[in-house]
Amino acid sequence: MASENYLENLVVLTGIMDDPLIAAFAAYRNGKTAARKTAFLRELFLHKAETNFSEYVAEKVIRDENAFSRACAAGDDISPFLKSAYIADLAEIGRALEFESTDFDVGKPPVPLKTWDDKAANLLYGYYQSSGYGRFLNQSEFRYDAARGLVPVPPCAYTLADLKGYEREKAEIYDDLENFVKKLPCSHMLLYGESGTGRSSSVRAAANAFASQKLRLVELPREQLSELPRLTELLAELPLRFLVLIESLDGQTRIPTCSAENVLLAATGSDLIDGFGVAIPFRAAGREEYLSIVRELVKEHKLKISAEELVSLADRWAEKHGLSPRSARLLSGYLYACKEKGKEYKI
Repeated sequence: MASENYLENLVVLTGIMDDPLIAAFAAYRNGKTAARKTAFLRELFLHKAETNFSEYVAEKVIRDENAFSRACAAGDDISPFLKSAYIADLAEIGRALEFESTDFDVGKPPVPLKTWDDKAANLLYGYYQSSGYGRFLNQSEFRYDAARGLVPVPPCAYTLADLKGYEREKAEIYDDLENFVKKLPCSHMLLYGESGTGRSSSVRAAANAFASQKLRLVELPREQLSELPRLTELLAELPLRFLVLIESLDGQTRIPTCSAENVLLAATGSDLIDGFGVAIPFRAAGREEYLSIVRELVKEHKLKISAEELVSLADRWAEKHGLSPRSARLLSGYLYACKEKGKEYKI
């Protein structure tokens, strides 16, 4: 029996064929031999996609970086030729998934790919335009590596409200980022002061607040600062806005020029450094501010500790760890862990 021709005529969505499971499926569909079936099922079970294979394929289609998804994210007009080719690719994928097997469940694709036609293409246009595309869809933070490019890293796990103290400083960071996202006048930011005061944490939390508005954070290691022009050139070509975070600079550092309209710099340092329009000081916390942060965090953890005992614990903790928001967070975490384990506080 002559083999069919499945997934071999893709024009826009060719990137999904780099996926080993989809490639194995296409090989199996185009020549149903026992060896190809075995290879496909092996990949299927490894990827845990046997209960809804269509959902797996849909996820790869949605996250594919191609001419259509990129143009949608940029808000560009889509030519009728590109849209027609994209819809034809969706139809080709849908045709390949018209398949029944007792070995696995083909299933149904989820929204916004409920169908494999022009309706799906229209839904994806709005999705990409509002949320970004490709690797940037559900990934908000990256680290730049000269050899590997943008490498995904675990996203910020807290909000600005989770960070206690320094309300004026946090508000200034948020305001500058809001202007950047809304394409209003804004400036590169320098957050200077002592370690442990929450400079980097505040930047990450503020950036996270705008992730739904297509802002992505990219960490540039200090030792790769010379790569900033190359990174800027890379980001300037992408249809999103990027906050580049550089940590632990000193007063001798010279910042390479960064003039891309969609790139904003945020740096932390102990000294004032030229090249930043906004300089936000993070002063060391005093005892009362430190205790205030400790009280708020202990309250959030619902720990029942008398005011007198808490002050005593916090003071003893500060002797070893200093007076800072970071020290306060470490203390509250320690106290919470002791409570959960039923252990006494030993400071």
